[in-house]
Amino acid sequence: MKREVTVLIHGFNKSKSDMLYIEAGLKSAGFEVLSVSLPTTFCSLEQCCNSLFLQIKEIVDSADMVNYVAHSMGGLITRYFIDSMGQTNVGKCVFIATPHGGSKLASIASFIPLYSTIFKPIKDLIPGLSYRDFGSDKNFKIGVIAGCQNDGIIGRLFMSRQSDGRVEISAVKTNDMDDFVIVPYGHSDIHHNSKTLLLVKNFLSTGAF
Repeated sequence: MKREVTVLIHGFNKSKSDMLYIEAGLKSAGFEVLSVSLPTTFCSLEQCCNSLFLQIKEIVDSADMVNYVAHSMGGLITRYFIDSMGQTNVGKCVFIATPHGGSKLASIASFIPLYSTIFKPIKDLIPGLSYRDFGSDKNFKIGVIAGCQNDGIIGRLFMSRQSDGRVEISAVKTNDMDDFVIVPYGHSDIHHNSKTLLLVKNFLSTGAF
């Protein structure tokens, strides 16, 4: 029987505990899951990628298929990892609220003295920086989930209504996605809801939401 493993990757300034809801939901549905903790608070995208490599190298080498479910910055780390590794056994990727087109809040934060020097990931979240587009001829599926609930103070002050309070819906979309859906949640809770979990399960099982 072929071994299929799903790796969960958290976002900026979080740890694997932030993915516990999805982890529990996928495990209860019979998926083999590994959740990782990456240094997303103070380290660059490349450093996070190196940490990911150390944690999942054995799985990448031994599993027949590796899926990825990533929240926010975790999606950018996933893309960087797949590309730099030249990984060929990727099955499906679900990117939840990933700022492929960057984050306006990151741009604002970058003007604060020393902020982006201390919190290095900010530099990788500035709009205008290109993400790795795998193209339509890729051999794996990509599903993208965006949130549309902007009801926080910071989001209302700096973001448009077409956002999750942290990332614009337009910035979540990619050219290489195979399916796309918008859910009525904010950036910090989009991956802690049953509707999102169901969408993730559907995509991992069928390649569509």
